[in-house]
Amino acid sequence: AGDAIINVPEMIAIAEQRSRAHADELTQAAHALARRFQMDIESRRWFGTLNHAPSYLAKRARTFDHTFLIAAEGSLGQLEIAEAVVLGCGGPMWVLPGGEARGHLERVAIAWDGSRAAARALRDALPILRAGTHVIILSATDDKPMDDLQLPEVQQLLEEHDLETSTILFCRGNRPIGVALQEAAIEAGAGLLVMGAYGHNRLREFALGGATRSVLSAPRLPVLMSH
Repeated sequence: AGDAIINVPEMIAIAEQRSRAHADELTQAAHALARRFQMDIESRRWFGTLNHAPSYLAKRARTFDHTFLIAAEGSLGQLEIAEAVVLGCGGPMWVLPGGEARGHLERVAIAWDGSRAAARALRDALPILRAGTHVIILSATDDKPMDDLQLPEVQQLLEEHDLETSTILFCRGNRPIGVALQEAAIEAGAGLLVMGAYGHNRLREFALGGATRSVLSAPRLPVLMSH
């Protein structure tokens, strides 16, 4: 049998060309969605190795108002990058579903469970909420005691910002909470889901909670997350 000859420089050049073309597509998609949300955004490109991407992007995101990540099915390292950015950027991160899913601000859903992370996400989203017409407070009835949710106080806070609100209670059942939240938001006609990003200590590292990881892995509508 003959020896196979592999042209490594050519393979690298082809991979880089595909990466740059993919970057063009993602940039165009992000700007198109920003126009629908009536937002002005700035985009920058970085080319480097995949293992350095999570820490680099988390650090760079700290000096931007918002960070956008587009969830592409089968994208290598996507969850690791999203985890590093949402836990390390210190601000709001948008997770945009791939494909034809479209967002809007007419009705925005807020995932509320009374936690610090949920409160942070709500505050970070206030400028966005003012651009819409109706805010839906989503809470699971079988996740935490109802008295801990402070639903009347949340509604009062939003109304003090001149926002029209309603509250929807749903039963999580046997569904993962991330799946249940997205289904409730979509059923309510929301074009954006706002939620806190939860983490926990694991061997001195911070890892995502189940709800956050579920939404990051398979977003069905645009999601604004804050940790």
